[in-house]
Amino acid sequence: MKEGHPFEKPFGMEFYSTDSIGIGGKLKTRYEDFLVEEIAADRTLIGFKEWQDGTTSEIIVEGKKSRFVTFTVQKMGISTLDLSTILSSSLKLPRNLVTYAGLKDKRAVTVQKMSIPSHAITRLMDLELSRINLRDFSYTRHPIQIGDLWGNKFTILLRDLEVDPDTALRAAEAVRETPLLNYFGVQRFGLNRPNTHLAGKYLIKRDFENTIRTMLCTESTFESEELREVRLKLTEDLTPTEKMIESFPKDLSYERKILHELIKTPGEYERALQRVSPRILTLMVHAYQSFLFNRLLSRRIIAGMSIVQPTPGDFLIELDTTHSGRDSWLYVTETSLEERIAQVKRGEYGLALPVPGYTTRLPPASQTDELKSLLMDEEVTLRDFRNPKMKALDSPGGLHLAAIVIDDLDASYTEEDLRVAFSLRKGSYATVVLRELMKNHPINRV
Repeated sequence: MKEGHPFEKPFGMEFYSTDSIGIGGKLKTRYEDFLVEEIAADRTLIGFKEWQDGTTSEIIVEGKKSRFVTFTVQKMGISTLDLSTILSSSLKLPRNLVTYAGLKDKRAVTVQKMSIPSHAITRLMDLELSRINLRDFSYTRHPIQIGDLWGNKFTILLRDLEVDPDTALRAAEAVRETPLLNYFGVQRFGLNRPNTHLAGKYLIKRDFENTIRTMLCTESTFESEELREVRLKLTEDLTPTEKMIESFPKDLSYERKILHELIKTPGEYERALQRVSPRILTLMVHAYQSFLFNRLLSRRIIAGMSIVQPTPGDFLIELDTTHSGRDSWLYVTETSLEERIAQVKRGEYGLALPVPGYTTRLPPASQTDELKSLLMDEEVTLRDFRNPKMKALDSPGGLHLAAIVIDDLDASYTEEDLRVAFSLRKGSYATVVLRELMKNHPINRV
């Protein structure tokens, strides 16, 4: 296998799955270049429709009145989380009552289902929304929840290619015919300052000083020289001043909160971290778990093991169902190997590797040996992920498919640009597929 891009290898993404030449190019030059349409659990496509004006005054809700209203959201240039915040604020609802099946990109046109309590529907009629269309309202007994989808269909336009059309189409064919390494992509770790997983590692080790040091002092070439100088100054003793805080942009809100807390209570690092949203802390821990998964997957390649066919000691997860590593999984033994291989070939189950956490099982197997060796290299244990005192840092882990198999990828040329369309199950990322096709710096895929 080809070695991965030098920028990505430190995140465990050590290989490409295909040997074809990278076509280069740029992604998301315009919002319209990246269309994401949700695929419901029953495989129904929540499809794109021509844009309408932004008013919601003509809402008609289908079905018998019930506790919730579910509807289709078509939006451009806004993330699912941002829209959830807008709706919850405008409708005077707790944010957790504006629900969705999956998060969608900001720099894209996206179509998905969302739900709100039915009593809020009259307030919804009063909203005037920009670049957001709402339609297909229906009463439902239960709201849409995270995971209530099969996956997503992507239609993507790649511009500024570095190869001729025939070469690009051959590369797309290789991606369609090859099981792809199901890495967690660079966005999980941070593209401008790739330190999220490092902070996560310190968090699970309860090393709160180095967590904060990683968050505040890691520099980026994309930041101003003034901010880089402040970060360098903070490395000395983590003692900020009000003038230093002024150098941090407003969008680095959690870093600014930490700095203000350290001015009030110098050296109280755990207390300072309590100023950060638990959701952000959890994302850091998950980023570190994703890093460990990526490295484990790469080690499997180095060991010459398949990412599709199971061997004794492997785990399988049932496809197209929710899974956490504690429910719908099978363990492969010598006696069950033949049956397990047949289940994979029929498309009922897929080979999965651990996303390490405190519930991760360690059966006698070569895969377990690789994981133990990895944890030893990292100087962490599975017990480190258990933290009942800080729920944001308490992570059981799970299982994640080892490979992405795409059998519906379609590629064609539109003037000088390449159009690709494909569907992915939840838990796999379009940017990882495009990584195989483009094989350039990930800055071109954001």
